[in-house]
Amino acid sequence: MKLIAIKPIYHNSNVVVEQETFETNEQHGRELVAKGYAVEVQVNLPSSGLVPDGEENNLPEPEP
Repeated sequence: MKLIAIKPIYHNSNVVVEQETFETNEQHGRELVAKGYAVEVQVNLPSSGLVPDGEENNLPEPEP
C-alpha cells in the first residue's frame, strides 16, 4: 500500500517526514490511516482504459 505521511513516522529503520511517500503492507497502512498518521495515495489509471462506474468510456474502439 502506498501512503503519504501526514506526521513523521518511524518506519523500516527510517523516519518518514511529512508529505513523503512510502510503502507498507495493507494492514499496517490501514492502521496508519485510521490513526491519522498517513493518507493513501490515489492511483489514477487513465491510460489503462478503466473507467469508474457511472462514467462513459470515451476511448476510441480498436480497429479490426
